[in-house]
Amino acid sequence: MPLANLVWHCFVYKVLTMKEDAMHEDLFIDSLGENDAAMPVCALRRLTEFAGHKPIATTRELDVERFAQMELCRLTPMAVPQPDFYRYWGGEEFDRLYTQYNQVVWQVEWEGNDLTVVHIEWTSSCGGDERDWVIADSLEIAESFILEVSRKTHAPGNAILVFSGGSWQRSESLYQATQSATFDDLILAEDLKSAIRLDFANFLKSEDRYDRLGISWRRGALFIGPPGNGKTHCVRALIKELGVSSLYVQSLSHQYYTAEQMWRKVFARARGLRPCVLVLEDLDALVDDKNRSFFLNQLDGLEQNHGLIVLATTNHPERIDSAIMDRPSRFDRKYHFDLPTQIERTSYLLIWQRRLASEIGWAESEVQPAAEACEGFSFAYMKELIISSVMQWMGDESRHFKDVIEAQAAVLQKQMRTDKSPPPSK
Repeated sequence: MPLANLVWHCFVYKVLTMKEDAMHEDLFIDSLGENDAAMPVCALRRLTEFAGHKPIATTRELDVERFAQMELCRLTPMAVPQPDFYRYWGGEEFDRLYTQYNQVVWQVEWEGNDLTVVHIEWTSSCGGDERDWVIADSLEIAESFILEVSRKTHAPGNAILVFSGGSWQRSESLYQATQSATFDDLILAEDLKSAIRLDFANFLKSEDRYDRLGISWRRGALFIGPPGNGKTHCVRALIKELGVSSLYVQSLSHQYYTAEQMWRKVFARARGLRPCVLVLEDLDALVDDKNRSFFLNQLDGLEQNHGLIVLATTNHPERIDSAIMDRPSRFDRKYHFDLPTQIERTSYLLIWQRRLASEIGWAESEVQPAAEACEGFSFAYMKELIISSVMQWMGDESRHFKDVIEAQAAVLQKQMRTDKSPPPSK
């Protein structure tokens, strides 16, 4: 082939190759257009220019901030591009300002390596999305970093994972609430209290025995009873005593995703933390006709649920399908938290009497009449009785507290009798 023709063919090939590369480069961006999915594609193109020859590993929900709090790496936010963040108050229990980053580029020092982590969040048609890009000297270093961060931050640590709005959030305040709960403060029939504690303590110690016997190592319990009688307190005390990772489902509602998709995310996260406790408070509000079948399939997963403890509560057992209530394999135990007996009411009021006696002059001998006066009260209602009585007494300290609490009990009894309201006029 003449040299001129050879040069011409090389030129044409180069032009066609350049066009093909350009087409490949713009293919996803052009195809996606204004779709939300174009966002990470556009970001990656810019990051490729920024990284130069360095490889990039893409991931999501990479909790590098917690990894740094665990003193496993050092983080420094880059000034350019300027990070987008806001400050918020931690509340009365955590009285300090915290920082939440929405968009940030981190300079990371980890095990002698210098890495860059880019975190971007954006609003999508399904609510919100995010990505993390890790830039390192080699792909092996980037992926090793992602793996180590994921392993170390997977467990909630000194927090409880709360599911709401379609995602999991760590709650240190809820964890602190469980750590302050004890069975000593829970007034229950001793046989019931002992049965609950021994049941789950023995379960956690018996994995090998379950395996030898060919029995699935999982446990479920349903706490049933009217509100205010210790179900939530018992769950919290049990979480503290068992000492394993805990997850709490607050809500399954989401603007775009179905309850089935929410249940899938719930059980997937729980299975990744086993052994753990999964708390389903107000089960009757979480499970309905639309998602019941899927929920049962998730609950019945045999090998998948190895080491999973499910604690559910309900104030309205009549609203729960019999497939859940009556089949033992779903909830092995059903514990009833009924309205307290007079003995239990007396025990509960004695706790308050010992706490308040020196201040208000309430004698131990005066507790029994008060316990009789609040028949039909839940523990929560009796707490309200104590608080309202103390407030009444502080308004007139010349009155004897015995008279104040018995009068206040009569007032609350009337409030409870909603069925005594007069019939509507004709």
